[in-house]
Amino acid sequence: LHELGAAARPIPMPGLRVESLAHALRQVVGKSHFAARAQALSWERFGRTVTFYLPGVFVVDGRRGRYSSISITGSACGLRCDHCSGELLKAMPAVRTPSELIDICLRLHGQGTLGLLVTGGSDARGRLPWARFLGALADVKRRTALHLSVHSGMVDAPTAVALRQAGVDQANLDIVGSEETWRDVIHLPDGAALLDASLDALRDAGIEVVPHVIAGLHGGRIVGERGAIEIVRRAPPRLLSFVVMMPLPGTPMAAATPPEVEDVARLLCEARLLLPDTEIALGCARPRGPYRWALERLALDAGVNRIALHSDESLEYARSLGLTTRLIETCCSLPADPSRLAHSEVPA
Repeated sequence: LHELGAAARPIPMPGLRVESLAHALRQVVGKSHFAARAQALSWERFGRTVTFYLPGVFVVDGRRGRYSSISITGSACGLRCDHCSGELLKAMPAVRTPSELIDICLRLHGQGTLGLLVTGGSDARGRLPWARFLGALADVKRRTALHLSVHSGMVDAPTAVALRQAGVDQANLDIVGSEETWRDVIHLPDGAALLDASLDALRDAGIEVVPHVIAGLHGGRIVGERGAIEIVRRAPPRLLSFVVMMPLPGTPMAAATPPEVEDVARLLCEARLLLPDTEIALGCARPRGPYRWALERLALDAGVNRIALHSDESLEYARSLGLTTRLIETCCSLPADPSRLAHSEVPA
């Protein structure tokens, strides 16, 4: 434990579960010391820099991001997870046909958009209707320089290969580490097995996966998040994104209370110590208001590398820490330099 906390290098820990390590860390280090270790490790690995991101679905001080989100199912969703129930899809432009997808992509590209997150509701097995839109995605890649991300949902190997051949650059995938949460919140009792298969399929197809961990997914409680970090550790990614459950009107969790900001910050610290060579982002999906700034401050103390939809207070605090700050008008999952976005090649 001393070596993990004090030395900034990966430590082989075969067979050691995240839960036992996190418990041990809580016993031997205080909260501020724990965060200091995570922060120091992050700064050594990635430098004293934090990048702020402004996705295209938000406008801040009259400035809009250049990375949009669209839904290929409108607000329709067959899975109806308790934390979303399709409500998050309602704010996105909806496309119902391949031609509509092409049209909106061409229009956004002409307006200076750098890329798109293509998402939508899933069926009762967690799958999106990708087959219907593969040709349109490939056409968009041939005709534009747009970077294409997808919220892939559950995919099999042929679907993952087809997405790659269509030119998809990146897949965002929610990582759930609790069978209870899979059953009671996501409504997929065999979700753990489906997730493992989907991760394998996407990686085998050559699509970069940016895993997302939703803190407080189980009604605001921390249940499977450390198990999710353990899943991510099996194949450490370039980037891991943390978001936080938001009590959305119209969902079964409308009256839920988000997790304490200190509990979310501890997850950020644990993830940093366990994944020393992975950038960590605090994504845009999290509660607003005072919660937002309180969590951002603790995230900066924990050494996060990226924050989406930041507050003015966090910008000032980052500078008070002596950090170099940058603002990029894209989704926080993308490469840090928009001019170097890696675009998949599509056969002519």
